[in-house]
Amino acid sequence: MKLYCSPDLFHLIAQRFLSFRWRLLGWSAPLLILFTLIQAQINANTPTLLVWLAFLILFSGLQLLVFSAFIWFFQQLPSKKEAAKISSEKSKSPSYWFKLYRAVEWCEAVLFFILLPMPTLIFLYAIIVVG
Repeated sequence: MKLYCSPDLFHLIAQRFLSFRWRLLGWSAPLLILFTLIQAQINANTPTLLVWLAFLILFSGLQLLVFSAFIWFFQQLPSKKEAAKISSEKSKSPSYWFKLYRAVEWCEAVLFFILLPMPTLIFLYAIIVVG
């Protein structure tokens, strides 16, 4: 059985995009501020294109924020350090900390498996329902 969301896979993806973490975070803040400014200008007789542009800006900012958080969470796996420590001590059984770190990493992996596509899916849902 092949798993599509594992902490190790997410760690490899985060390592690949590690250099982009500050840029993504830097782009998400201005996009969310821009959405707030455009939202203040929207009233009842605003062109639909401007409303959709505001939604696109909002969901783009949210997507960048989620992906940046993904990179921050998975840039290092504490269980790998603990596993290296266990192998250097020649211990056969995993320690309590290794099991705890692994459980937390799996929870994060499941959470981000749900969160990563969420802003895009919600935007597409809005297009289908409202558009």
